[in-house]
Amino acid sequence: MKKVRIGIVGAGFIAKIHMAAFRENHQIVDVVGVCSGHRENAERFAREYGIPRVFDNFEQLCASSEIDVVDVCTPTNLHDAVIICAADNHKHIICEKPLTGYFGEDKPGVEDVGLLSKAHMFEKVKEKISLLEEKINKSGSKFMYAENWVYAPAVEKMKRMMKVSDMVVFELRAECSHSGSQAAYSRRWKTSGGGSLMRLGSHPIATVIHLKHYEGFMRDGKPIKPVAVLASVGNVTKMKTLQGKPCYVVSSWHDVEDWSVVVLEFEDGSRSVVFSTDVSLGGVKNRIELFGSKGMIIANITPNNSMVAFAPNENVWGDEYISEKLETKAGYTFPSPDEFWTRGYPQEMKDFACAVLEGKDVLSGFQLAKETMLVMYAAYVSAELGKKIFIE
Repeated sequence: MKKVRIGIVGAGFIAKIHMAAFRENHQIVDVVGVCSGHRENAERFAREYGIPRVFDNFEQLCASSEIDVVDVCTPTNLHDAVIICAADNHKHIICEKPLTGYFGEDKPGVEDVGLLSKAHMFEKVKEKISLLEEKINKSGSKFMYAENWVYAPAVEKMKRMMKVSDMVVFELRAECSHSGSQAAYSRRWKTSGGGSLMRLGSHPIATVIHLKHYEGFMRDGKPIKPVAVLASVGNVTKMKTLQGKPCYVVSSWHDVEDWSVVVLEFEDGSRSVVFSTDVSLGGVKNRIELFGSKGMIIANITPNNSMVAFAPNENVWGDEYISEKLETKAGYTFPSPDEFWTRGYPQEMKDFACAVLEGKDVLSGFQLAKETMLVMYAAYVSAELGKKIFIE
């Protein structure tokens, strides 16, 4: 059987997630190369996963005739360069979320990029998106946006229920929150492109957009798109009342937010409310609620109650994995039997590989990545100006 040959750029946490998903689809996927900013990291990754070749840099990987698809698993501020290089070499592209961002490239003397005008950022992001879109379209490459929520079984089930009921969706409420990233790059705008809204909010924002697209295609043959946003962001771990008191969430943010809420307005008049915060203890919350004309649906991607456990102390379960970002294994917990599958990672990579092999479209492509970026940066402008922002 013919296999898709993958080259991974990056050797960190998300590269490991992608690698596990590729292994689940080993019948149609073969990871043949890897590179990283530090070659020793790529060499260690290659040894761990049995990858035959380590490239010196992403330019070399993208130019290789051994590679069909370039998988972009770098920090977000490096996405643009790798995407453009892959497109110039006519390689298909898998890109981890979010697509791109503003990192102060045109303000090299500014260290605290997060203090710059969000309206300026929004304009620069729109320019970047246009450039990327032009490059990808010209190359003929497939762009596959690694938004795993779109492939989560609970979201797929929600869509089937929407279809059979033919209901009108009034409102979607969604959340991605936890107690804060441990990654150093996440602390500063110049490397992350934003805080909790960007890192966490990209999941639920993309998914509510996807669900409204689906509703529109199902009923009228065209997507229902977001047209405006109203947002608020905050740095709640910087509150004066917290100073000197114990804090069990990450509080070392530099110039990025740790709390956000975004209200999306769609062209059919429906609404969506999305929370994304770094101040939520008790593990990752990945949740979507749908309120419609004929019913309501709640999708608890994580945590869910397919399993419930209790332990009087955190040592009872030893090294056994319970769920992501859980601060303690003591007390009542909700062990995930297969969190990887529940969150849609293997299904995502299967869709991408089949799209390349069979020449078909992917469920999560450039249009979803583009609309998600526009919503997020419009939300930053809205939060800064305190008013609704329309998306062009």
